[in-house]
Amino acid sequence: MATQQQVTLKRGERAKLTKSAKINTKLAWTKPVDLDLHAFYKTKEGLFGHIYYDNQGNLYQPPCIQLDADAGVDDTGGDNEENLTIKSLAHVESILIATNIYRRFGFLSFGDNFANYDGRVVIETNVGDCIEVPLDSEEVGKWCVIAKIDNSVPSEPYVININHVQKSEPCIKDF
Repeated sequence: MATQQQVTLKRGERAKLTKSAKINTKLAWTKPVDLDLHAFYKTKEGLFGHIYYDNQGNLYQPPCIQLDADAGVDDTGGDNEENLTIKSLAHVESILIATNIYRRFGFLSFGDNFANYDGRVVIETNVGDCIEVPLDSEEVGKWCVIAKIDNSVPSEPYVININHVQKSEPCIKDF
C-alpha cells in the first residue's frame, strides 16, 4: 500500500491522520535512561483514563488502547522502544502521548533534559501515515507531553507536536 504521508513535525506543527486507521505509537530512544510511555485519554463519552506500564490497557475493550512493555529499565542504552497500539479512534476524543524520566531515587541529574536522549515518537497507521515527533525539548523536568492525537472533529483527526516539559504528571484537560 502506498504511503499516505511521511512527515517530521516541529513544535506546534500538526499533521492529519487517516480516519478509521489502526495506529501504532512508538517511543524510541538510544541513550541510557529509563523513559516510560504514557497515554492520557478522553473518550467521546467524557471519561478520562491513563495507559502506562502499570495499566497496559486492552485492545478489545473501549477505548481500545494497549501498551506492549516497559523498556530501558535500569537506564539501559541501545535500541529501546515502547509501543502503544490504538485499535481505532472510534471511542476516543483525544490522547496525550507523554513520557517521564524514571529515576530509582526520584531526582533528576543536573542538566537532565529530554533532548539528551535521542528520543522520538513515531505514529504510524496501517494505511501508510508516518508522523515523527522528535523528543527535543531542552527544558529540565520529569515529564514531557510529546504529542496530542486530536479526534474531537471525527472527520479531521490530527497529531500535533507539543514537546511541553513539566515537573508533574500531565492532565489532558490542560491541553
